[in-house]
Amino acid sequence: MATLTAEELAELRRDICKGQRPNFTKVTINSALQAVETWFEANRASIKTAINTSTAPYVFTNPMKKILIAHYLKQKFKRENV
Repeated sequence: MATLTAEELAELRRDICKGQRPNFTKVTINSALQAVETWFEANRASIKTAINTSTAPYVFTNPMKKILIAHYLKQKFKRENV
């Protein structure tokens, strides 16, 4: 099972709650973040394979895959008003 460190969780909580008045507990948000981490780690290989398969014969570098995924998620959530 993938696990975020205490420091990573604290940083994420600060970023998520900045300017907000959350109505959830630290335990609740930590559980949600750990669930996302577990899902992402379970699907990491298939995400990379999907990117490589769709762009063959060109293969993106790992740093470029990270940039691609980050910007995709930003756009996806903006578009879907999440």
